[in-house]
Amino acid sequence: MYELAYPWMFALLPLPILIWWLVPAYKQKKDALYYPKFDELTEATGLKPQKSATILKRRWFQYLINFLAWCCVVTAMSNPQYIGEPAKKVKNARNMLIAADISMSMNTTDWFDADGNRITRWKAVQNVLTDFIDKREGDRIGLMMFGSDVFALPFTPDLDIIKHTVDETGIGMAGHKTAVGNAIALSTQVFEADSIDQRVMILLTDGQDSGSEIVPITASQMASEDSIKIYTIGIGTKKSSQYELDDKTLKMIAQNTGGEYFNAGNVEELNTIYDKLNEMEPIQFEDEGYRPTRLLFYIPLGVAFLLAISSQFIFILVQFISSINRRKS
Repeated sequence: MYELAYPWMFALLPLPILIWWLVPAYKQKKDALYYPKFDELTEATGLKPQKSATILKRRWFQYLINFLAWCCVVTAMSNPQYIGEPAKKVKNARNMLIAADISMSMNTTDWFDADGNRITRWKAVQNVLTDFIDKREGDRIGLMMFGSDVFALPFTPDLDIIKHTVDETGIGMAGHKTAVGNAIALSTQVFEADSIDQRVMILLTDGQDSGSEIVPITASQMASEDSIKIYTIGIGTKKSSQYELDDKTLKMIAQNTGGEYFNAGNVEELNTIYDKLNEMEPIQFEDEGYRPTRLLFYIPLGVAFLLAISSQFIFILVQFISSINRRKS
């Protein structure tokens, strides 16, 4: 397919005509040289003197050639190019949105790392989530952090950005409450901005909904209407701390959307859950890759150069023939 990158350049076509019309011709006065033996010189050469100077005028073909050359220059400036068909490649990938609770309840230190050191729930989630993202090569992941407010990162195949965001996110950055309903409601907007039909969300929280403008069950029903499947993960047990896990609501959210509910009381269980999520069926989608583009500006530019050279050659040839005719006459 041929196209012009800058078609508005053709607005410059009338520019030479405007310059010729608005800018007057350059005139220069020179003093005459008196030669006492001028008559003898004219008799010796056989030339007839004239009373006025001779003004060379351009011929019609010169105007035509110059205008054609200008048209070629403008065409080159418009950057003509040939764009080939896009190389489409079928890829297998998952497309999932991870929504993680970063409210103050995630600061509870009732989990242990591999060395037996006590750590916060969020630190354990960070470690497991980072390993989970490392295994998602080829997948597209969106990220959502929620507390009182909800912050979302759209789907991207650049998993390093996702990992960096997870590592740099701290507890309480989105507020102290746990707006589960708002997070589910916002997920519909994140999915609508994406082109892939598969809509899978992983919702991870350790508390009860608080501070939401929409009830989580109602939000899950709206998500189901948009074909969003939600896998819910409850962190901790129902009465493992002062923060009470609302596993009943999480089960209802998963049930309404065709997902599944998981409960993780420690790092090992959380790893097992992510291994199960890894068994989700991949989807196929066409990825539009590089479109080969070939620049063609050099063709009209070369034609303009040839026209300019030929114009000068024809002008010199005509002047030479005219001088020969004058001598014969």
